[in-house]
Amino acid sequence: MAEEQSDREAGADLVEEVRKIAAAVGEKAQEAVGRWREQNPEVYGHLAAAGGELLAAYRAAVSGHERRWSAPGRAEAEHIDLDGPSDK
Repeated sequence: MAEEQSDREAGADLVEEVRKIAAAVGEKAQEAVGRWREQNPEVYGHLAAAGGELLAAYRAAVSGHERRWSAPGRAEAEHIDLDGPSDK
């Protein structure tokens, strides 16, 4: 029982350390992106627009698939027997 408690405390300590590291890395990344954005505003604008277009394309693709998957009267899947006798 004491060993389990010790393991839980060690796990909690590890989680806290990972959170601290992630926060520090995130802060440094934001600083770097901020400096880069200030130095290259035109490039940043183009990349932001391209990212928005990629996100819109992804959403459209996912939305189309979801409509087909959830459509009533959807065609049944064909079973392919990979373990059975071969015709060749």
